Amino acid sequence: MMTPFRDDETIDEADLRKQVDFAIARGAAAVCAPGLGSEAYKLSDPERYWMAETVLDQTRKRKPTIISTGSGSIFNTIEFSRHAERLGADCLMVIPPRTAPLSIKELTLFYERVAGSVGIPIMIQDLDLTGSGIPASVYIDLAQRVKNLHFAKLENPLPGAKCAEIIRGTAGQVQVIFGLWGIYMADGMPRGAGAIMAGPGITEVYGRIISLFDEGKVEESRALLYRTLPYMAFCLQHLEAGIVLDKRMLKRRGVIQYDRLREPYLHLEQTNAEEMDGLIDLVLPLCDPVK
Repeated sequence: MMTPFRDDETIDEADLRKQVDFAIARGAAAVCAPGLGSEAYKLSDPERYWMAETVLDQTRKRKPTIISTGSGSIFNTIEFSRHAERLGADCLMVIPPRTAPLSIKELTLFYERVAGSVGIPIMIQDLDLTGSGIPASVYIDLAQRVKNLHFAKLENPLPGAKCAEIIRGTAGQVQVIFGLWGIYMADGMPRGAGAIMAGPGITEVYGRIISLFDEGKVEESRALLYRTLPYMAFCLQHLEAGIVLDKRMLKRRGVIQYDRLREPYLHLEQTNAEEMDGLIDLVLPLCDPVK
């Protein structure tokens, strides 16, 4: 979920709730907040807790709700994770601390401690835009000792082979979701990736890409994916390029009133407004109905 900010940078609760309803109505398999796409790095801890509570309240178990609880320490991550579990979260997405990169030993300890503190499924958010991220061997090793490790969200370049190795090495205990706006799904779906986690702006298109593949219509699935590539490519230029474009799409579709980000942010609308509107015009016809 995106965080809808008013012009004074406060959060618009009504638009956040409307966004949850929109995603579910458009076929989302689950909803997630407050992740990087929610600008969680600009939210205070009370705001992160409030956003988790609000999204869970609005989802009302209509779909599984994933709460992103990764924090700068094991202690804070466990505290938020336990709170999310008490609220009724179905899964926790946990990104490791990023300020001080961890060795494999400390990374393993981090996930063991966090997963051991709760009883609900854990998803590792494996974000590495320049390298291969967490080695597949770490997932395989952790899965043997952490029975509630069920998902890997891979956000690495061309992670198809890694996806297959994780699924095979964990005997299917760890399922794979692709991030990065789904741009690598052509690499991932044939190797077992089962979902895309992206912003909600074109939810039904992502769902159709997966459904077509599952129905054996591989070429149709790939063709639809390729028709969205210009949109995805813009999103991948910078984290906030994706947030700006998806918020702009949500505003165009009448889901949110404000498409601003919380300062400081890349003011792409000042120089790239025409390009973004052209991309929205290109992709919007694929949404309703999906063609």
